Amino acid sequence: AELLNTLIEKILVHEAVKSEDGSREQEVEIFYRFIGKIE
Repeated sequence: AELLNTLIEKILVHEAVKSEDGSREQEVEIFYRFIGKIE
């Protein structure tokens, strides 16, 4: 876990969206140091 803390710059968690069928979807973006966001 310490290695991950070193590699990750920030984590963005977006608001959850609930669809009509009751399922939930939530976007999470991870930004790495020296690399940026990987799609």
